Amino acid sequence: MGVLQDISDAQQGGRLSLSVFDIVKFSILGVVAIPLLWILIDYVRVLRLRQKLPPGPFPVPLFGNFFVISKYKPWIQFEQWAQYYNNPMTTIWQGHNPTIMCNDAWTISELLDKRANIYSSRPRMIAMGDMINATENNQVCLVYGDRWRLHRRLMHTAVGSQAVRPLRHIQAYESKILVRDLMEKPDDYVLSIERYSTSVVSIIGWGRRIDKINDYVGQMAMQVMEGVDFIIPGLFIVESIPILSRLPKLLNWVYPWPRTMFNMALHMQRYFAALSREGTQAPEDNFAKRLYREKEQNGLDDAEIATLTSNLIGGGVDTTSGTTIAFLLAMCTFPSVQQKAHEELDKVIGQGRVPDWNDENSLPYVKAIVSEVLRWRTVTILGGIPHAPIQDDEYRGYLIPKGTPITGNVWAIHRNPRDFPDPDMFRPERYLGGLERPYPNKQGHNAFGWGRRACSGQPLAEQGLFMTIATLLWAFNIRPGLDENGNELKLDTSIHAFTKSENMRAEPFKARFIPRSKEIAEIILQEATRARKELTVFDGETRLTMENVP
Repeated sequence: MGVLQDISDAQQGGRLSLSVFDIVKFSILGVVAIPLLWILIDYVRVLRLRQKLPPGPFPVPLFGNFFVISKYKPWIQFEQWAQYYNNPMTTIWQGHNPTIMCNDAWTISELLDKRANIYSSRPRMIAMGDMINATENNQVCLVYGDRWRLHRRLMHTAVGSQAVRPLRHIQAYESKILVRDLMEKPDDYVLSIERYSTSVVSIIGWGRRIDKINDYVGQMAMQVMEGVDFIIPGLFIVESIPILSRLPKLLNWVYPWPRTMFNMALHMQRYFAALSREGTQAPEDNFAKRLYREKEQNGLDDAEIATLTSNLIGGGVDTTSGTTIAFLLAMCTFPSVQQKAHEELDKVIGQGRVPDWNDENSLPYVKAIVSEVLRWRTVTILGGIPHAPIQDDEYRGYLIPKGTPITGNVWAIHRNPRDFPDPDMFRPERYLGGLERPYPNKQGHNAFGWGRRACSGQPLAEQGLFMTIATLLWAFNIRPGLDENGNELKLDTSIHAFTKSENMRAEPFKARFIPRSKEIAEIILQEATRARKELTVFDGETRLTMENVP
């Protein structure tokens, strides 16, 4: 009776205080219990779904595999997991969402090439999409549909197969200027290569060439491509817990990075929109002019124009530069390859003139070097942005749910000893007289991706790489730099000698560019002078910077 009496007294005399206490207590329990219940139910869904997917490391609730995925060059770990599970497809979990990692050329080709009608869309991406305002206006992030087709068609007017052939003389002229720069300022070879690739794409995009190394527009192009690291699985916690990208301003101090990146992306977008408007005033035709002519007809807005032109220069600068630098490293460390190339060039061209486009079909070994460098140390080491199916699919008995990211681990694909014996050796012979081994595409590598989402700029890149590499090989003995005692340095070509970015490039190394004869040295200077004169029509400066664009 005593307890009942106490309760009765509380109800009579202390009803208000008891009610507030109960509300607070149950509110706290609700705040804790409801999310925990949701996490538990969702985790049961993850475990049931996991049984239908390719094998992979065991996920934990909420975080998936975030804590076990390496944050440093995880493509090495992805290759190891494929070997451990004895399966070319592995599943990794970003939070409660699976990503299927393909480590084999034939498997990923079956999906992304042969089933391109299903696998040509994009998954939902937080860092690469939502956080940088790219989901609705950026070709590389757009889902498969009419808007993407429009962007793709517009991009083909700049860098498609038919569009790039008239640009050959520009690439040839800029290659001659590059060769002169490497001869005169060998220590600045990286900046000179970046100037070359930026200039070619800037002429296409805005009708203005880049004359100075470390040009501001070139810096912005490299900054644009830093965002590609957002696609690396397991690198950013926001992909596992998307709500972190939508924190209100009041809680910005908890995780400020998404809001910072969003504001920076908007500012960068405004910069490239302004640069494109400026390009419409250039005397020569260019991509920006064509986009603004189509603006009303196709309903393009400034944000779409900005992303189309920034993608053009961002993709064209970083990948071409990285591939050219990898070529120089290969020549420094595989001298017998360089010797064979010199023999072919001397036989076909001699030392009295620079290679030109008429020589292309007569230089099979040089063309094979281009293919091998694209395979040997591919720049886009995870194959670019993931694909996603537009519907549920089944492959080899596994379920592939609609919208699941499909990523190609090019590091593993291009080093598979079945397709490429001694994969770390630089062997152009793989591409002579037909492919050395069967391969699912005619290129014999996947440096430019797969299916309908293959890199739009592939024709421009392949065309420019041939001319640049042929001219460099004709001009120089490319040798390693010297140490303090005058001895040649032993250069590292392993994965440890390359950066951790998804757009991988060689870490800085010393190289020498020795003209192969006095006659060649004189021709280099003469041809560069002539090329510079021919390119004056594209001269111009921009005063636009991130600081003076509102």
